Amino acid sequence: MMSEPTHFVHVYATVRVKMAVTATNHEDAMRAADEALFARGFGVRLVPTAEGALDADYAEEVTGYLVDEAGDTEYLRSANYGPDYAPDWGMRPRDKPERPAD
Repeated sequence: MMSEPTHFVHVYATVRVKMAVTATNHEDAMRAADEALFARGFGVRLVPTAEGALDADYAEEVTGYLVDEAGDTEYLRSANYGPDYAPDWGMRPRDKPERPAD
């Protein structure tokens, strides 16, 4: 049994949610995923189970995207994007040229 709490701490942890969408390109896929996931509030239920965990909710923050293409079992056409749908050059998107060396 937990002793009487002295603090209430809101921990903002990122949650990965894998969405299945139909789209013509990566940006359209990200936008479709956002629409499906956030159209009526956050589309995933978070259930706190740890002792002392009173509530869990979406922090209303997207920190990035990873887009995989269906059928690409080797993930050769997968790409990372920032929260603004811009490519994250840590992993080159398939339809962009290599970033010039600094």
